[in-house]
Amino acid sequence: MALRHVTVTPLTRRQTQAREGARAHPTVQPPPPEGGPELELRKRPLFALCLGLPLVLALGGFVGAGVRLPAWPEVLAEPTQRGAILAGDGTILAEGDAGLRRYPQGRLAAHLLGFSGSEQPDGSYGLEGLERKLDATLQAGEDVQLTLDPDLQAIAQTELARAAALHGAKNGAVVLLEAGTGRVLASAAYPDFDPNAQATFLDRSVIGNRPFTALVEPGSVMKPFVVAALLHDRRLRPDEVLNVEPSLRVGDKTFTDVTAHEPKLEIRDILRVSSNVGMIRLGERFSSTELASWYHRFGFGREVAIDYAANEEGTINPPEAWVPQDHASAVIGQSMSATALQLAAAYSIFANDGLYVAPQIVASQVASTPSERVLDSEVARTVREMLAYTVQNSSLIDAKIPGVSVAGKSGSADLYDVDKGAYIDAGTLSFAGIFPAEKPKVIGVMYLQRVTEKGALSVSVTAPAFRAIGSQAVALWDEAALTGR
Repeated sequence: MALRHVTVTPLTRRQTQAREGARAHPTVQPPPPEGGPELELRKRPLFALCLGLPLVLALGGFVGAGVRLPAWPEVLAEPTQRGAILAGDGTILAEGDAGLRRYPQGRLAAHLLGFSGSEQPDGSYGLEGLERKLDATLQAGEDVQLTLDPDLQAIAQTELARAAALHGAKNGAVVLLEAGTGRVLASAAYPDFDPNAQATFLDRSVIGNRPFTALVEPGSVMKPFVVAALLHDRRLRPDEVLNVEPSLRVGDKTFTDVTAHEPKLEIRDILRVSSNVGMIRLGERFSSTELASWYHRFGFGREVAIDYAANEEGTINPPEAWVPQDHASAVIGQSMSATALQLAAAYSIFANDGLYVAPQIVASQVASTPSERVLDSEVARTVREMLAYTVQNSSLIDAKIPGVSVAGKSGSADLYDVDKGAYIDAGTLSFAGIFPAEKPKVIGVMYLQRVTEKGALSVSVTAPAFRAIGSQAVALWDEAALTGR
């Protein structure tokens, strides 16, 4: 640090003499005033009153006139920085610090995103969904990009809500996966919510991530997996013809076919007419332990290996406890449960020529997505061809996407009503599909539950909704091809 230079001015001779004289002759102090110290003490309060009274009156005038006095500035708390959550194309889905989190797209992907709030006892801010699972990364100020296609997400949510309103469904879900990569392109739930208004929710049950966590008995969408497993184990030939009666008694339960059909059916026609009896006859070629083991290989009864997104594993009861009707029920997709995400991941095995590719929702994790060979590639393609035949030659014609081939299967399953303590008919209506069938790009699963429309079937409820989603997806591809995006 530089020293500071100060100029000193010399004293004149007269000043010097004056100072010396002052030291030689001290100043004489005047006598104290009359009355002494006691009088001085009495004067001080009076002086203070005279000086302070006008100030008090002036302040009173300000207050009476409604004039606010300036306040000292408060010490502002440092905002808690939080990274943004982005869609696959960079669209901002969540932004802002933890205390003032904003969701610019409103209801879009709300079930996946969840929401954040005030600091929790463990130091986190995320309360639900990805906001909770990604809390550490977001608290570090890092942005996270998802695999979601915002256009497909909006389409899935819109068409799901439209179908639910049209047919009087209580709830539903849609999952769209990209073939080959496992990227989650869309994940929609009904009913939905706006995370910007999460504090006002009256029914907290709507905020759950239904496509990943809600369990349903799948019904007939499970039938292709039994066929695939038998083909893989060489216990079934694709060209076999079976005698299929209209009904079958197993244990203490009678199973019937809903659709009338010929007495003899090829394997692909068993799928086409969704014959319960034909599938139960095929399922007899597996023991209960073998069937349960195959379901596990397809991904059922265990959590999906998806990073940063909670999901349920579903239920497959211990096969050693199955009675004959339990085995028959499991073959046709009852007496077990799965999520929409699990079903989409399992159907991707057919789309990926026999490979199970785990779904991913965070873009940075896609490159490390694990894959596992479940079926011979020839078996997977054979089943996919059977499913394309099913859509083309059955009442599933309403699932066809104009100009694009679709491989798919519908399902109707009874729903166990906890309040009634019994199953209710057609509680879950579902559809699982792949398009284009020859060179798959997208795998989609959707379902609606507790449909109030009388006589509603999956072929008239979920199949048309799937077509609406797929048609708009194909239109987006065509637009991208035209614009070079």
